[in-house]
Amino acid sequence: MTYKIFDLLQSLIDIENMSLKLYLKIEEHFKNESQEINILAKTIAKQEQKHIEYYESLSSSLKGKLDDSIDFYLYDKISGLLFEFKKNIKIPEVNTPRHLIEFAIEFERNNVALLLNIQGRLLQNINDVNNRIYRVISIIIREEEEHENMFRKLLE
Repeated sequence: MTYKIFDLLQSLIDIENMSLKLYLKIEEHFKNESQEINILAKTIAKQEQKHIEYYESLSSSLKGKLDDSIDFYLYDKISGLLFEFKKNIKIPEVNTPRHLIEFAIEFERNNVALLLNIQGRLLQNINDVNNRIYRVISIIIREEEEHENMFRKLLE
């Protein structure tokens, strides 16, 4: 079986869906307790939904254009990283809007670290920086970094 960038994108969509559900649970939990946290969680959930749509659009735009395979051994290692990341997605203790923003920043930072790790594993030699899968991962990393920076600005 060969693995393609679409398999990786689907795993990233799964992570975004998990984080969307997490923020929706936080929103629901604080519905009657804290309007600020409720609204903030709802806003972050909308951002996660936009990420899901972005990844789905990216995947659709690459269909038929990017059929490069990911080595089975590498994909196996990447799958392990993705599994561990997903396993550690848990609803945080949130007491203030600041705690929620800090959690969102940390989540995005960890997501970027995961993507950098994946990208690094895909680099087998110096010419791989020009390979199309590597470039797609670079686009995704930039998107995630922008997401993290957006949350950082909320703390300023």
